[in-house]
Amino acid sequence: MLLVVFCVKIIVYCKYFNFKNPLDKPKLETFVVNLPQIPKVGETIIVERISPQKEFVIIFEYVVTAVQFNASRESTDAADAQVSASLNHCWEGTSNLKINNFLEK
Repeated sequence: MLLVVFCVKIIVYCKYFNFKNPLDKPKLETFVVNLPQIPKVGETIIVERISPQKEFVIIFEYVVTAVQFNASRESTDAADAQVSASLNHCWEGTSNLKINNFLEK
């Protein structure tokens, strides 16, 4: 039996506020992820990133708020969709993804 797993390339746009000073201008973060399918509004995306010191993994949980499919596939490197998301949770973990410390809510 041959199992084929397809991944779609998603561009994520996330606007977030400074938790220490909510009156600061919100920041917009943009990044690319490969997912098994295009997420729907309300679904959660989990993104793992290595910290700058590379001592631990930071796990981000985003909730999808809007989805836009890309109609043009002129480039093979183009994203399959763009989503807007809001940051829901953020944790600090180790490389085996055990959560050590809850950072913000």
